[in-house]
Amino acid sequence: MNIFHTINLHTSSSSYDIIFGEELLENIHLIKAIKNIKPTKVLVLSDTVVGPLYANTMLQSLKQMDIDCQLYTVPSGENSKSLAVFQEVVGYMLEQGFDRKSLIIALGGGVVGDLGGFVAASFMRGIPFVQVPTTILAHDSSVGGKVAINHPLGKNTIGAFHQPLAVVYDMNTIKTLPKEQIASGVAEIVKHAHIHRPELNHWLIENYHKIEQLDNKSLATMLYKSCEVKAEIVSKDERETGVRAYLNFGHTIAHGIEGALGYGKIPHGIAVAIGMVSAALIGYQKGITPKHVLTHIIEINKALKLPIHLPESIDEQNVINYILHDKKNIGGQLTFVLLEELGKPAIIRGITTSEVLDALQQQKQL
Repeated sequence: MNIFHTINLHTSSSSYDIIFGEELLENIHLIKAIKNIKPTKVLVLSDTVVGPLYANTMLQSLKQMDIDCQLYTVPSGENSKSLAVFQEVVGYMLEQGFDRKSLIIALGGGVVGDLGGFVAASFMRGIPFVQVPTTILAHDSSVGGKVAINHPLGKNTIGAFHQPLAVVYDMNTIKTLPKEQIASGVAEIVKHAHIHRPELNHWLIENYHKIEQLDNKSLATMLYKSCEVKAEIVSKDERETGVRAYLNFGHTIAHGIEGALGYGKIPHGIAVAIGMVSAALIGYQKGITPKHVLTHIIEINKALKLPIHLPESIDEQNVINYILHDKKNIGGQLTFVLLEELGKPAIIRGITTSEVLDALQQQKQL
């Protein structure tokens, strides 16, 4: 086991480590947070893509703790973040005798992490869980304790705040990622740079060739830098009553795009990359976002091979129909995170649908 970096995240309700390293799955039983709680049973929740690759390695490690460990596999993709799949997992746990001293380990990308976390938050009114993300994108969703499933009318509209015992990031699991998923994950790191640490974008550009080559040390450093931002914000605002909402930059339009195309048809981070350009255009039209910030966001996307345009097949009005159900809206008013400057986000309420439509139409012309 080789650990490159560790972050300790403190919130008002808990404290836990985010660990970045190699060969962590083979040694998951040595992770202090897991050893300390001595669970009665462990459910490893994974999906049909990640499970066959890594679940057996983790189960073999866990068996060294002399604990009943079982694997439950859900279909890969966004459709598993549903009430139906949630009910199936809970039903399996009840049938197999899991109790309130049991542990869930979510092994997979953001879908598995969100689903596993929501099951853990709900089962027996809450049991512990560990996040083991296997994608770059999941570094954002696995940290901070926001867990959720989707409703047909809106993404992540059924959920809870439930902090993990630990987040364990084994760089070796990223070796199997398709290129599109690498870009999707990098987009969330760009978001962290835009809202809090602009110099991170310069690091990304300088080191992107190593990221594309999946160099473990570079991947670990990139994720560490990005998770530092997330941890700092979450530690100040665990339940999103203030600054944590800044992490939604680019997400309002992104969720609209995902809904309009059909959940799972576009990688989440790719939709966020497009949504950040949309938000910059809305901010520029309203006189909130300076022209140089809009230009910078577009140029960073281009430099990191991220899209700047809406998908050609998409209907802008359909995107708006979905964002009308966005959970960030208050009192029927559209709410967006916009940038007043790089590293200086603001929550702006009262954005009109016509302003959003104008920006989306302009974006197609970029």
